[in-house]
Amino acid sequence: MRTKSFLFVFLLILISAGCSTTGKEEFYSYTPEISTNKINFTLTAYDTDIDNPAMDRRCYYRVYINKIDSGRTTTGLESQEKYFETALSPNRHLIKLEKWVLDEEQGRYLKVNNIEQPKPDFIYITVTESAKIKVTMSSTRFGNAAFSKNIE
Repeated sequence: MRTKSFLFVFLLILISAGCSTTGKEEFYSYTPEISTNKINFTLTAYDTDIDNPAMDRRCYYRVYINKIDSGRTTTGLESQEKYFETALSPNRHLIKLEKWVLDEEQGRYLKVNNIEQPKPDFIYITVTESAKIKVTMSSTRFGNAAFSKNIE
């Protein structure tokens, strides 16, 4: 009986030592910082033909770079410009957008179904060493999107 009690206490000590959070904050709290002078890609997205304020929903766009979720734009009404900025390495990149709209009944953002997603929902851009690329995507309520690219 005494050995079982000792073994039980020993296991509890091992488990509690393994659950300690000492030193784990350093690993989980690391977020790379992007200096504002290193930002070389800016995306702006908005809808052009919202003519009724009742139809102007709150939304944002998820941004995928090379098929990796890279963040999201700011949130705003569909008719307002929403922004996303990042630093990209010199190379050719695939940029894909995914529209999310606030469902007021559920109180959360839901992905717009594929039929209503702006098309085309992707572009290819080539980033060079010193270029700063600004892409603007304007879409209509029918799902037609137009991209314009400005290289500085």
